[in-house]
Amino acid sequence: MKKLIPICAIAALTLAACSGQGDKTQTDSLTIITAQYEEASSFNDSLLLLMGDIYAGLDSINMQEGLLYNMEKNGEKVDRRASIRENLAGIKARLQQNRDVLAQMQSKLDNSTGNNSVLKKTIADLQTRIDQQEKKIAELSSELENANVQIADLNNQVTQSKEDLAAETEAKEKAQAETLAAEAAANRVYYAIGTNKELKKNGLLEKKFLGATKVMQGDDVNMNYFTTADKRDLSMINTGGKKVKIWSNVPEGSYEIIDNGSGTQTVKIVNPTQFWSRTPYLIIQVD
Repeated sequence: MKKLIPICAIAALTLAACSGQGDKTQTDSLTIITAQYEEASSFNDSLLLLMGDIYAGLDSINMQEGLLYNMEKNGEKVDRRASIRENLAGIKARLQQNRDVLAQMQSKLDNSTGNNSVLKKTIADLQTRIDQQEKKIAELSSELENANVQIADLNNQVTQSKEDLAAETEAKEKAQAETLAAEAAANRVYYAIGTNKELKKNGLLEKKFLGATKVMQGDDVNMNYFTTADKRDLSMINTGGKKVKIWSNVPEGSYEIIDNGSGTQTVKIVNPTQFWSRTPYLIIQVD
């Protein structure tokens, strides 16, 4: 980097100009020049350190920009966005400190007796760089907030979609359950097997003196005596009795009485639709 102020050259010219004066004058002049040189060197050093800090700030901004780009590309979590926001705030605060230091250096340079155009231009360039970096920080902060809004919108959309899907699924499952329940109810049948005495005891048969036998005519029918079944799955009813009589009003030809090898009989339903067309209740007497 080029030196910001030609201090040594100034010192050499001053010394040469004072060579024709007396020793005391030379000593005083040398002291003044030495103090000026030290002050200028300190000013230069401060400016160089400040310049390095400003350029480091630019690198930090570029790094945050890269993190923001990767975050938007990969859809990272909220903690990364919060970290970038904090980093940008820290860089912005540091830039303000550098701006204050530059203002002090500018004031000191304006109040000095010399007129160093190189230093003035350097300070002006650094102030411009700070302006540019603050503008970049503002742009990145805006992009970060936009990313937050977009991500929030997407999250809301996902949440709404999940809620809609859950409601749709619930409605579908409810409709299916209602359909299955309706089908089960429509196909539900009942059968009871017992001796004549058992059937009468449970109110399924009633026969008065010299009267016809009535099936399930009274108010004392014991519904718990029936076995519940699904007519879609019921094709064979093993009665366990040696002799079977069906009391229910079922169409002839819709069933068969089959003799088992054990001496018992089974009711075979050959046409379920016809068999259950008149009543869902089947009463079987066994002997």
